[in-house]
Amino acid sequence: MAQGRSCVHPQCSTHSRLYWTWIRGTRLVFSMNPAPRRTPIILYLHGGPGDACIPLTMRYNAALERDFRFINLDQRGSGLSYHPFAPGEAVTIDSMVEDVHQFVLKLLRAYEQDSLILIGHSWGSVLGLEMVKRYPSLVRCYIGLGQVVSMRAALRLRRHWGQRNLGPRLGSVVSRESGTADMVLMINELLSRGGAAMLFGSLRRIMTYLRSPYYNWSRLLNHAKGVAQSRARLDAELEQVDFSRQTSFGAPVYFISGKYDRHLPGTLVERFADGLKSPHRFIRFDRSGHCPQWDEPERFTATVKAICL
Repeated sequence: MAQGRSCVHPQCSTHSRLYWTWIRGTRLVFSMNPAPRRTPIILYLHGGPGDACIPLTMRYNAALERDFRFINLDQRGSGLSYHPFAPGEAVTIDSMVEDVHQFVLKLLRAYEQDSLILIGHSWGSVLGLEMVKRYPSLVRCYIGLGQVVSMRAALRLRRHWGQRNLGPRLGSVVSRESGTADMVLMINELLSRGGAAMLFGSLRRIMTYLRSPYYNWSRLLNHAKGVAQSRARLDAELEQVDFSRQTSFGAPVYFISGKYDRHLPGTLVERFADGLKSPHRFIRFDRSGHCPQWDEPERFTATVKAICL
């Protein structure tokens, strides 16, 4: 693993640095804070597909660095790991899970540990829960944020909710995975949670990228390209994802859902959790939308510590 530079911008309270490594022929960038070798490892899997977020976890989740080695991986073709996908390059859920699997094995070898903590957000929750299904011995516990359970069921709920609250035209828009749907749902979440004040908070997140020492205009453009190419390759497969028949996992699973999450309604996640026979817990954040880790960062930090320490 090769080291990059540390964050020296005054906005950052993080001690994380950028690193990169080769995984299955692709150079992947990740952030990581310095910590003693046996410190518990958290691996954060971002949403999207393609919506890499190292500047956001550096800003909002740096408090976790006090107790954990916190690692945020920019996935294949995304964010600081951006490269244009080759026509024959395998970009599927299976291939992305295998990237994560190989990265996890590297981390565990490097830090002489048997397992780590996985946190998956939205699209990243698909990769995270697949990791728990396929490689439970490598996962100490799993935390899903805005968890995908059944995309078809979520899209049906979004369509019904949208037609009732937004009208037929926008109801149709939010019933499919797209960047436009994400924007419509995010705006509604912000208005539901407090209007102008919440909108200002969302703009602060955008400014976090603009002020990051790791992003310039060229890299911001690459970030947008990474989102576009990842969605083009993965959205159709994502819409078929369905964990609803799964009744147990080989590692403890925890689900954190925002009360105002319009993207992936918490009712589906809570029902799924209630049907699990293995160790689990469902937690609702009452002041959050689709991103509880950034909507309520202090509560998120306290919750992760309570679960994992």
